[in-house]
Amino acid sequence: MPTFDLADERRFTADLDARMDRCDNGEGMECASLDGTLRHYAVVCSEFCERIRQWGRAIFYGQAAFDPEVENLWLDEGIELYRRASGLWEYGQELEGECFVLQNGAALGSALWRLELLLSAWVTPKLAIAPLARHGVALTPAAMEEVQKRLDALPPLPGNLQPTDPRRRTLFTKLQKRRNP
Repeated sequence: MPTFDLADERRFTADLDARMDRCDNGEGMECASLDGTLRHYAVVCSEFCERIRQWGRAIFYGQAAFDPEVENLWLDEGIELYRRASGLWEYGQELEGECFVLQNGAALGSALWRLELLLSAWVTPKLAIAPLARHGVALTPAAMEEVQKRLDALPPLPGNLQPTDPRRRTLFTKLQKRRNP
């Protein structure tokens, strides 16, 4: 799993920029045509979105520490990627006609839609405060202390709490009787 430190993410985004620059300059067979360039940009946008999702999940699960500089890098690079890719997509849309269809225009349009959704609904990731038993996360002592502080700060459940589902209510009542014989 990636470490998501600033240097690693700068290398990742620099690699994406270099791949787009090579494609814009007509280097390589994958960008020999406009349709190939559209496909290449769709792949780059998808890789970028997936990397951001991995970063957010790693922070949420406590596998990586949040760094505001990395977040700023993601936002800046995402906006720049969206600007470049949407310009290419618009150019492809202008060239399309009744007799000429760019097959990968839809793929880039879809990738742009996902990227725009990710950037416009941006939420800064943070460590979850709920118990994470199902995820098997190994927390550092400092992170565990922070989670415990947040859990202790939550208000207690009402004493007369009952689940709304009848099956769960029966199970809940049985568990209460076991704890309080």
